[in-house]
Amino acid sequence: MRKWNTVTLLLALLFICSIQSVSAQTTDVKYIDVPDHHWAKNEIMQLDEMKIITGNFDMQFHPETPLTKGQVAVSLSKIFGSKFIDKSYGFSDIAWGSDKGRFALTAVENGWIQPSRRGFFGFDEPLTKTELWNSFITAFDMEKDFGKILATSWPSSSDRVTLRNIPVYTYPQAEEFLHYGDSIVSRAYFSKALHRILVETNRIKQPKQFTLSTPEESGHYSKSVPETYLGSVPFNTHPLYLRSEETFAYKDFTQTNYGFSRDSAYTYAVGKEGAEIKLTVRELPNKDVFVFSELTNPTDKSIKVEVLQKEHDIERFDLFRYDRYPLMRENLDLADADMTTYPTGLLRFIKTDGTVEERMIGQAYQSKQLSLRYDNDEESVSRELLGERENFSYALAGKTLLSSYTLQANAGEIVDHWYVDSDEQLFNSKDDLFKWMRETSQNHKKRNKWYTAEGSYNKLADSTEPMPVTGQNYGRNLLMLKEDRALTLYHENKGRYFENLVYNAFVNLKNFKEDKDYWETEVTSTYLKNLYDIHAPFIDTRFNEQIALFYYNSGDEFGIPSANEPLRDYADLLVSQQRKGNIIRVASDAYYIADYFPIKQKVTTHTSMNHALGGMNILLMSYQAFGDWRYLHTARNIQRAIVYQKDKWIRNNGDIWYKISPESTFKGDDYKHLTLEDLIDSYQLWQQIDPIYLPTLKQLIISKANFLSNEKLGYTTKIKKGLKKIGLYEYLPDGDEVTDAL
Repeated sequence: MRKWNTVTLLLALLFICSIQSVSAQTTDVKYIDVPDHHWAKNEIMQLDEMKIITGNFDMQFHPETPLTKGQVAVSLSKIFGSKFIDKSYGFSDIAWGSDKGRFALTAVENGWIQPSRRGFFGFDEPLTKTELWNSFITAFDMEKDFGKILATSWPSSSDRVTLRNIPVYTYPQAEEFLHYGDSIVSRAYFSKALHRILVETNRIKQPKQFTLSTPEESGHYSKSVPETYLGSVPFNTHPLYLRSEETFAYKDFTQTNYGFSRDSAYTYAVGKEGAEIKLTVRELPNKDVFVFSELTNPTDKSIKVEVLQKEHDIERFDLFRYDRYPLMRENLDLADADMTTYPTGLLRFIKTDGTVEERMIGQAYQSKQLSLRYDNDEESVSRELLGERENFSYALAGKTLLSSYTLQANAGEIVDHWYVDSDEQLFNSKDDLFKWMRETSQNHKKRNKWYTAEGSYNKLADSTEPMPVTGQNYGRNLLMLKEDRALTLYHENKGRYFENLVYNAFVNLKNFKEDKDYWETEVTSTYLKNLYDIHAPFIDTRFNEQIALFYYNSGDEFGIPSANEPLRDYADLLVSQQRKGNIIRVASDAYYIADYFPIKQKVTTHTSMNHALGGMNILLMSYQAFGDWRYLHTARNIQRAIVYQKDKWIRNNGDIWYKISPESTFKGDDYKHLTLEDLIDSYQLWQQIDPIYLPTLKQLIISKANFLSNEKLGYTTKIKKGLKKIGLYEYLPDGDEVTDAL
């Protein structure tokens, strides 16, 4: 076999590579840290094409970082071929049976690289130039001549110089190039040297010269450093990755099938002190995907993890931001105001084939878990919001876009983030998108934006506990979980994003309920605690009524299994309250059902008009749906109580009292629009079942509507449609139309 002198070869290589004519090739940049002006870009790109040496999935090659023994083993194995070597020994720093082990054993068996010590290969240890050239000499059968060997260093990328068309004997640094010294070798140096040897040995028949497109990064995008840990999440439809300066390790995987949707939850330990990140991928029936990220940090130091996602074949992309519309915040008192705003925006991808994909991106929410345990071992739980931050950044290399979502949690904090991925457009038009953004800015307190895999978090009233000093107390509000507004808009325009929010609402309600019989409120109201000494958990009749209606009215449309059962279950619960004593009796045949049922405590609370009407309406609907006479009997008892006391319910100004106490006194200011909506619903139901009660309901409707009109308080869309349906449209209140009753 022919041997050749190393110095002669390398001098020739320097000359050949400096003067040879090469074919030009225009291509997309692949690595954001190997731009067109990089001094080793041609060699790196061609070796990458040949899959001899590659960068990371975060589109970085790290050209100036130290070359490792493992990287040389992989590259040489790919050039000469590797095989599974039947050996009884392995290396303690490499998992048995892995590809790394195969490459390491191949390198050792061929004499290219020696293990660092017995039983330890040193896969991630840097390689010196002497070790590298010993590997080359062995692998390529070179003569061992250490008189002068290739460069100690090449110009760094910042020097922006090139060897092209400059003969070696005229290059100012030629002597340095040929100086021998035992230094650490960079990945770029390795690429350049290996490429030249492959050209001379005819393994590369035609060196390529690349003209690269310019990479692009958003202003606050952060490149990774060599010490960064990278890993992929094994979800095939939308590949996800993790990046962190802390080590992370797979911990757990769970999958939950809801019959119409499926959650795949991946949990990773971050660092070594108990922090973890959980990624929940929620696949919806229309193939769209929610991605929820939660970083929990119980340690005493700050931890940062990035969730990455790649999109290929991107012709162009646009980010439509919510903050194009100013936030209309009524209250600027930090202790009382809802300090959340709106999501970041809609990211639209125009693919090279002309198709459009979209992603709605939320913000990152920093919080601390709050809990208060009571003497009977029950508990009230909520979160203190510490901050809301935009965490989206990106890097674009050619037609590949890498999105980064940074979660940074300080000591004792939780950070949540979410986004929705779709292979279709989420809105029918830009106009629909901008209308939703504008509506969100105008009603930011009533639109969900802090989504988690367990449900959305919303600002709680100041009459809740535990309450942080900041007043920024947030919890899972059952009424807000239902996404009523999204359902309305979906029925209006069939927008895909609103469809996704409704599907997500059904999953969140299922997760909240868990294996309990009913939906229990998890936050204590100090208002109720001061009145009746009750605390969380308790059953709020209004919440359960609204959830039952949500399932009953929309469940079948969205393919939700057993969608009628919450209605029947809640009707059964109401019927059982007379026997349990949770009523305020008006006569032998008339009573109200209390608003709240404590789980363990024995106490009867008040009844508000809106709760009484809501429960009665559920009973009437259940009677129509299931034909159970007990439902109609209980509904009559409630309606008779209202008939007997209708004059007491009406205040001097025409408004309705808010509640009747267990002592049968009337008090409190009623909701602005909610009770009128309930009265209209009751009128329609009794109109179908027994019109005998209509005069009383009509009197209450007219009185409440006139009060709203006198005060110019306006009406909701539901009130307008309802009054028209029952023939009382002439009583539509004066004032503005609004979308929400609360």
